[in-house]
Amino acid sequence: MLATFSSFADEKTVTDANDNFHQGQIFYENDNFAAAEDSFRKAISQSPDHSRYHHWLAKTYGELAETSGWLKAIRFADNAKKSLDRAVELDPKNVAALTDLMEYYKQAPRFLGGSDKKAKEISNRLEKLKDKNAHSFINHYENSSRQNS
Repeated sequence: MLATFSSFADEKTVTDANDNFHQGQIFYENDNFAAAEDSFRKAISQSPDHSRYHHWLAKTYGELAETSGWLKAIRFADNAKKSLDRAVELDPKNVAALTDLMEYYKQAPRFLGGSDKKAKEISNRLEKLKDKNAHSFINHYENSSRQNS
């Protein structure tokens, strides 16, 4: 009976994490980035090894950085980089996270970790992924195009 309860508790944690993640996406899409950050952080606390959760938290930090004063923007940009790094660490084939990390390196100033060399390294990784798995790579870009339109 204890094993059954433990299994139920694990399933509930995953369900709660998914619910928080989806709520975060709704907040994000409605430009409520502070609430999105809170939801994504809750999802990560419940399911810390989920690459997609870290990626969306990074995207949220990026939006918060763009709409904040200089000092807060630096903190949010640093948090975005850390979340992108974690997303890629958890899933080295996460094309969306790799793409956003590459863009971070291209756009960030050096004191925040910007680096053309690192951007190029990630670009090369993405090309290798594309060559190995063109179908899912193309699907990612088709889905991204639909989400951004």
